[in-house]
Amino acid sequence: MTTIKVIGDILSGSYQPTLTGNRVVDASLIDHFCQNLAAALHLPQIAVKAEHHWRFELDPTVLYLIDQRIIKTTDQLLDHHNVIAIDHTDLVRGQVALIRKQLQTSHFINTTN
Repeated sequence: MTTIKVIGDILSGSYQPTLTGNRVVDASLIDHFCQNLAAALHLPQIAVKAEHHWRFELDPTVLYLIDQRIIKTTDQLLDHHNVIAIDHTDLVRGQVALIRKQLQTSHFINTTN
C-alpha cells in the first residue's frame, strides 16, 4: 500500500509555515484534504496522513504532497521523485481533482476509477 503524507503546515523546528495562522483550523483543513484524497483514490484513510512535524527529511518509500508555498522555500525538494507540489488553494479548500489526476497520470497511484 502506498503511504502518502500531506504537508501543509509545520509545527516544530525553526521554519513553521501555516495555512491560516490558526493551528486548529490548519489541522482540520489538512485532515479534510487527506480524507477527500483517500476517498478519491479509493485508498483506506490510513494511507493518506497529515504530517505536522516534518523535518525536511524524505523517506523514499513515502509519497509527499507538499504545499507549494513550503516547496518554494527550498530548491531541493522537487529534485526528489516522491515529492509533488499541491496548489495552496486546493489544499485549503479540500479540492483533490487536480492532484488525483496528477498522481494517476504520473502512475504514482494505480486506480481504474
